Amino acid sequence: MKIKIGVLEDELNERLHLEEMLQRFFLEVNISYELIRFNDSQSFLSSLNQFKDFQLLLMDIILPGNLNGVDLAREVRKVNKDIAIVFITKTAQFAINGYEVDALDYVLKPLVYEEFALKLKKAMRYILLHSEKFITLKHKNGVTRIGESRIYYIEVILHYLIVHTMYGEYTVRGTIRDMEKLLSGSFIRCNNSYIVNLRHIESVEDNLIVIHGNKIPITRSRKNDFYKAFNAYNGVL
Repeated sequence: MKIKIGVLEDELNERLHLEEMLQRFFLEVNISYELIRFNDSQSFLSSLNQFKDFQLLLMDIILPGNLNGVDLAREVRKVNKDIAIVFITKTAQFAINGYEVDALDYVLKPLVYEEFALKLKKAMRYILLHSEKFITLKHKNGVTRIGESRIYYIEVILHYLIVHTMYGEYTVRGTIRDMEKLLSGSFIRCNNSYIVNLRHIESVEDNLIVIHGNKIPITRSRKNDFYKAFNAYNGVL
């Protein structure tokens, strides 16, 4: 999973401080991100089309010129209704206006990492819920397009993949490596034959993953990668 983030902050030192905390947070939760920076209203407005693909927008409210952060956010909402907007401001009085544009939250300056990280965790929960990815499964009965959140786990048997979902099982031809490339960061391979969906893990007991009542082993060679992904995912949620 890779998060695309826009940052609008006209003060250089404030922006550098913000970027340091973003780097720390996403390193801790083991999620990659792409950062696009803006330092004034004009460059921001001229790049509105980019925001169709953004998941998160962090922006100052008080800006030089005639437009403030709320005005700019209103323009963003015309091209992206689902983007998570978090305002950064020196006073909560201005942040209240953010609800006019369905802002997710606000954080006060000067930024303190612990508080900022809580805001980012809230944003990540929102993003995960609003960024459903669909994959297409070609099976013997036809073609099915299914959201990743509906998939429990995937197992490989010879040259076939058995996709276990809320709607039943689908058998498709392919390799586990090819399937890994299609799936987002909420999936992790726990052994040579299984990919599991982190969001559906009920428990982990004695190196056995329990999903929907089924027990799936974690091999020693995959143990570290699995727990790193599992802890990061649950740290965000």
